[in-house]
Parts: sequence; structure tokens; C-alpha cells
Amino acid sequence: MVLDQQRKIFHESWYRLAGSKISLRASVRVHRQTYRGVLWYVLYEPFTNQYYRLPRGAYDFVSRLSPDKTVGEVWSAMLKGSEGEMPGQGEVIEMLAQLYQANMLMYTGVDDGAKLFERNRKQKQKKVKASLLNIFFLKVPLFDPDALLNKLRWLIRFLLSKPFALVWLATVIVAAKYGVENFDALKDQSSGFLSPSNIGWVYVCTVFVKLLHEFGHASVVKRYGGEVHTLGVMFMLLVPLPYVDATVSWSFRKKSRRALVGAAGMLTEFFIASVALIVWANLGGGLAKNLAYNVVIMASVSTVLFNINPLMRFDGYYILTDLLDMPNLQQNSVRHLKYLLERYVFFKRDAEAVAETWLERVIYLVYGVASSIYRIFLFTGFIVTISQHYLILSFIMGALLCLTMVIMPVGKFLKYIFASPGLALVRNRAVFVTVLVLGSAISLLFYLPVPDTFKAPGVIEASRYENTTVGEGGLVADVFRGEKAKVKKGDTLMVLENRELDFSIEEKRAQVREAVQAYYQALDRAPENMLPLEKRLGVLRQELGDLLRYRDKLTLVAPMDGIWDVKNPDEYVGRFMQRGDSMGMVLDTTAFDFLAVVSQEEVSRLFTEKPRKVSVRLSGDAFTEIPVDSVSAIPAARDRLPSAALGWLGGGEIETRASGDAGDGYGERTAEPVYLVRATINRDDAALSGIDWAHGRSGKIRFHLKDTPLALQGIRKARQALQKYYKM
Repeated sequence: MVLDQQRKIFHESWYRLAGSKISLRASVRVHRQTYRGVLWYVLYEPFTNQYYRLPRGAYDFVSRLSPDKTVGEVWSAMLKGSEGEMPGQGEVIEMLAQLYQANMLMYTGVDDGAKLFERNRKQKQKKVKASLLNIFFLKVPLFDPDALLNKLRWLIRFLLSKPFALVWLATVIVAAKYGVENFDALKDQSSGFLSPSNIGWVYVCTVFVKLLHEFGHASVVKRYGGEVHTLGVMFMLLVPLPYVDATVSWSFRKKSRRALVGAAGMLTEFFIASVALIVWANLGGGLAKNLAYNVVIMASVSTVLFNINPLMRFDGYYILTDLLDMPNLQQNSVRHLKYLLERYVFFKRDAEAVAETWLERVIYLVYGVASSIYRIFLFTGFIVTISQHYLILSFIMGALLCLTMVIMPVGKFLKYIFASPGLALVRNRAVFVTVLVLGSAISLLFYLPVPDTFKAPGVIEASRYENTTVGEGGLVADVFRGEKAKVKKGDTLMVLENRELDFSIEEKRAQVREAVQAYYQALDRAPENMLPLEKRLGVLRQELGDLLRYRDKLTLVAPMDGIWDVKNPDEYVGRFMQRGDSMGMVLDTTAFDFLAVVSQEEVSRLFTEKPRKVSVRLSGDAFTEIPVDSVSAIPAARDRLPSAALGWLGGGEIETRASGDAGDGYGERTAEPVYLVRATINRDDAALSGIDWAHGRSGKIRFHLKDTPLALQGIRKARQALQKYYKM
């Protein structure tokens, strides 16, 4: 027998347990379940409401335990008989230790009742300690709701019936219709969701929603013959919320029933959210509408972020484990990551594998990594979100997050590396690799210079351009140049006609002729009237000149040499244009600039150091890098964008103010002051010949500054965020 096989079968601490006489307690119930074609046995202790799953080989061993035989005798008999899948001595020790903690074992010759209560007391202390360590999800049991659920059996039967399923489906469909129709209003009202004036109502609505959520779990358990004996308070992210213990569903044989127990809470919340959305959409305003909106958000967003997401150990997680037939998915994922570390990094030959197939290896690896990353990003994002309204609370939660997800895991890992008995044979290698990896990571983060870059949105602008505007209102009679046509200064672009103006000119000319006749008549008959008539004639001629100049403005001419940038000019024929209407621009296409919008945090770096390299990439030509000759930052903040395409209303990434004043209608006014940076584009490269140099085309400019270690870049950004949002 090879050394690895011996280590899996035999254990150095076996002698401490081999002489004990142990058996399962008579009150333990056994349920058979099948996971992915493999038979498992679920042990249930009603007194302590504890569950424990065993594979067939382990259950064969446990079922043979009796007060008449020692553990060693039972194990040796199974080894000689080679019956079934034989558990190793180490597996037996671990299994019996866990059954002992679950109060499922009976010892011969001792006061078992006293031992039972003593173990129960220690187990409660252990749970309290574990809960305090996991402070974000602290659970406090309050009372037994089973009697209340028995009285509500009639309601449970109705809620879990086919007619109510049809009602549920119809309600969700109607609510989805209202949600699509009122999406913009829903989004606009979210800005004040976490405000201090609304946070109290948010909590009240959350408790209401979560209480019905837990009732959904308990109802399905009771419907299929289970019992729910614990209802309490769980401090989720320090917020007290109700919860029920529905672990009795583990004993259900049918996978569909176990999955339905997990989904019941979410189905309940979706129904509540649907009803609240319908109510919200049909109310005019007031407190009731705000409460309905709070219920919609809490019954939908929280369900997506926590319950339905399998990366957290809530409803979605248990549904996934049932659908995959992979119980204890999170624990096994952690054990699999530990196995990979021991086997392929520390080269521990007797490392115990968790996964049996390649599919299980992939699932454990992906889930273990993804769940850890998701938890960190979720809690960090939540803390950053509430910090805008509750800075002190977010600081406390951030400190607890750092303690529970950074400091304590690192401490446990170091204890595992330097003191774990399982690494005794590879201790030196484990310590060396750990120190090497941590030292390398710190060195890379704090001492290795890496490119320090940032991007900013902007638009292309011709270096010289002039707007062509209508000088006098009228109907477009003819267009003499096409789209993107080359023009010279003074070329006629478009001619308008104004019949009312023509009539006014003819009328004014008639008045001039009449005044001239009156003047000559006065010359012969009444010379004393000549002076007033001469003044009137001057005024009429001046007015006629003004009208003629207005008529001249009906002809739109090119103000400079270049390209007439107008879209579909022939479509303007027959349309009435007001004075001042823009009819495109004449662009000087010999040179272009890129006008970028840079935030306050980044523009200071352009004032203090010269970029090593600057390049532009345009939307639609992301793989073509356009070089830049020179860059100049305008040292004055402004609150208006050079193009509405850069703001939120135009599909850009810069936050703009809601439309209010007439000047804000195009979404150009920014929510925060910004700075403009003008970059002169170099078009000498032949590879740029196919680019469409359209005035106003959007893109991104990238600034390459002095290489800086990643840690220093992160510290700088964190300081900027603290200064910007918290004035620290």
C-alpha cells in the first residue's frame, strides 16, 4: 500500500477514539435523498433542530455503531468485510466530531442528559461567536411560529393553489406593463430614495416586505409537512430584518419541493412588488405613492442583489445547490480552493480532493472565486452609496467590512500557514511560497512603475469654422450646394423667398414714386412744401434700402472657404426658416482639433506635469490611434459642454442637469464644473486617410503620464474621492 493511500485510511489520532462505544441517538430521524445519481442520508435531530448529510459509505458505518461495540471494532469489521465505500479513520474522526457537535451521538456509561445539555450550551456559544464574527448577517432567534402556521393552514392552501398561481402571473404581467410605461418616472424618483427624510419609511417597508418573504418560505415548508420552529431577527448589513429557519426542507426527498421552498420568498416579493407598482402608477401623489415606491424598490432590488443571486448564501444559493445536486456548494468551493493551494502550490501529496469530476472542479473553482469577489464589491458599493447620506454609519460599516473580510481572513490564513498540523510536512515550502508571493505582491504594488493613464470624452472640431445662419425668415426656394460640398467664400448656398417682404418692397417703391411726384408738383405750385416732402422722401428711401438689404439676406452665402457641413440640404426646399436658424457650418478641413472635457480631479495633473503621450480614438474607429501634436488645458472651469452628445441626454458619460431653463434644453449644462482641453490632431499618417473627420464626432482622448506604482495610484484616487465627496 502506497503512502498516500495509507494516509487516507489510517490516522495518527485513531487510538483516542477506537475504544469508545458510541451510537446514534434513538431520536435521530433518517431521510434518503439522491444527488446527481448518488444516494445520501440526511440525519435530523428534532430536539436541537440539527441536520447532517452523510454519503452511503459513511452512513453504513454510523448505522453499525451500537453500545455493545467500540468504534474500532466496527471499523475493523467493515475493513475486513470490504463492504461498500469504506471511510478512512480521519474521515470517521471528523464525521463523529461533527455529529457530536450536532448532539446526535449517545455515549455509554455517562450521564447522557447532562452531556446533551452541556453540548447544546457550548454549541449555542459557538453560534454566538460565529455570528459576532459575521457581524453583517447576525441572527437572533425570538420565538416558535409553528403554532401560528398551523392556524393559518387554510390561507397557506389557498396561496399554494393553481388559481392563485394564475392570479400571481396576471398581476406580474400587468405590473411589467406599468413598469415599462413609467420607467423614466421610476428612475427619476430613485434620487431621493435614501434621503434622511425617506429612510425611516424605507425601513418600515423593508420590514413589511421581508416579513411576508419569510412567511412565503414557512408556508411552503408547512404545506409539504415540515415544521418551522424559529422566527427571529437577522441584522443584515446592521439593519434588523425578520427571518425564519426553513432548514427542515433539507429532509424533503423531492428536489422540486426543496427548490420551491427556496423560491417562495422571492415569488412572494415579486407579487408584492407587482401590486405596489400597480398602486404607485395609479396614484396621483402623496405619502401613499411614496410608500408604494419604497415597497417596489425593496421587493425588487433587494431580491436581485441578495435573494436571487446564488453568489450569496440566500435563497438563490440553496436553489442552485438543489438544481445542481451539489449540497454545501460554498463550503466545498472553499475546500477545493484549499486543495488546489495545498496540492499544486505547496506540493502536499496527501491533500484531499473534494471534486470527483472535471465539471465539479470547474464549478467549485468558479463559484469560490466569484462569490468572494461579489461579496466584496457588493458590500463596498453599498457602503459607498450610503456614505453620501450617512457618513458616520458608512465609516462604521467600512471598518467592520475591513475587519471581517480582510483582517480576519488574512489572520486565519497566516495561522493556517504557520501553525496548521496538516502542513507539517510541507511547512517550510508553504512559508517560503507565502512570504515570496506576499512580498512580490507588495513590491509590485508599491515599487513597480506602471503606465498611469486616464481617458476623457470629447468631440472633433475643425480648427476654423463658421456657422451659416438664415439672415431673414422665408421659404427655401432653391439649394445650390449639396451635402459636404466644397465651397469658396461668397458662393451661394441657398436662396429663400419671402412674398410678404416682396410686397413690402413694392409698396415702399410706390410710396417713393408718389413722394417724388408730390415733390415735383410742390416745386411748381407750392415751394414752401418742398422741405417736408424732401424729408419724407429721404425716410422712404431709407426704409426701401432696409427692405432691399433684408431681401439680400434671403441669399445664404459661404462665409469662408471649406466644406458646407449640412445634412440633406435638398429636404429644406419649401420649408419656412426663421431668422437665425442654423443651416450647417462651413468647415476648414485642413486642420482639426479634439476638444475634450476633463474632470476637476484629473485636470490638475495636466497643469502640474506634461503628458508623455496623448492619443485620440474616435467612436466607430476604436482600433485606430490618432496621434496628437500639442495639448493645451484651458485654466478656467465651466459648466457647459461643447456638445450635447457628451452628456447623459445625448448618450454620453458626463452627468448633466435636468432640463429647466431654456438654455438647458439640449442637455449641455453639467452637474459639476469641468475643464476643456484642446488637442491638435496630427493627420500626416497615411493610415488615417480613411477616417471620417466629421465636425462634432465624439471619441476619447488618452493621456499617458509618468509611470507610477499601482498602490500609489490607488491612494491618490482614494484621497481625491475623500476630498470630493466628504471634504476630508
